[in-house]
Amino acid sequence: MIRLLGLLLSLTITAYSHAGNGFVFLKDTTKQFYVADNEIYSPDKNWLLFFSKGNIFFTGENDARQNIFLYCTSMNPLEEKWNTIQLKEERQPAYSYYSGKFYTGQVRSEAEAQQKELLHVQRSGKWMAFYSSINDSLLAYYLADSLPNSTAIIVAYSLIERHDLLKQLKNKYSAIAAVQPAFSSIKPMWGNTTANEWIWDGKILRPRWNNNPQLGWTFDGKTIKPYWGNNIYEQYEWDGEYFRPVWRTNRNLEWQWDGRIFKPVWDTDWKNQYTISSGIVKPWSNVHAEREWQMEGDIPIPLVILIISGIARPM
Repeated sequence: MIRLLGLLLSLTITAYSHAGNGFVFLKDTTKQFYVADNEIYSPDKNWLLFFSKGNIFFTGENDARQNIFLYCTSMNPLEEKWNTIQLKEERQPAYSYYSGKFYTGQVRSEAEAQQKELLHVQRSGKWMAFYSSINDSLLAYYLADSLPNSTAIIVAYSLIERHDLLKQLKNKYSAIAAVQPAFSSIKPMWGNTTANEWIWDGKILRPRWNNNPQLGWTFDGKTIKPYWGNNIYEQYEWDGEYFRPVWRTNRNLEWQWDGRIFKPVWDTDWKNQYTISSGIVKPWSNVHAEREWQMEGDIPIPLVILIISGIARPM
């Protein structure tokens, strides 16, 4: 926030005469909006652009149905709860927000949010600042104590549209994908496939959409261990047939592979006996579709066991 405070200290701002009124500034100090309580005007104060009533933003002079612009599930963007913004003519939410961060589309989990963040809001003292989550650059700011919480929603929406942050996000991930090494992946066939998808690049196994190094694992052909840390009790060995802990005895964590089926050594439940065929990992019994996984590429059997058994966790 030093960069923001330095910028703010260099300005002489006298527009905030009383609570509920004030300007929203772009990063170059250009005025973006003038806000008076729940009404948002053009910078010259001559045109009413939006006003809020309840959880709805309207355009025009009244709250007639045809003037609805945005539906919001909450007017507090800093709320630690998933909320959405929906355009009048759209069936699906255009954006989500949670604890000062704005995302494209509807987001329901931290793991899913990893790849969808567009903009984040930071409050420092009396100031509210808006940053692009693509490159962490300052986009706008205002004196938060003078304006209602709902102001942040319309400001965030306008900045996302103004800077085409969705396109920037897509370009960013396209560039990352272009330089990333080839990898194999595995994910559940059903349920929360995004949060539980894993990738293997030949050295590190990690959740696809969560870059926390503490969640990664390495495998050298014999020993599987966490990528981060040196907890010896989280190390496992593989001899081509058996998967088991290295430094402790826990029969519940021992698995066997006979070249066709891998299964827990000390468990005879058929739903825990898996086969791999045509990229599908599934129980041998064929009656537990909810336990099926889809695999693209080649992932070593001990790493598949690590995931299927729940030892490796994506969050």
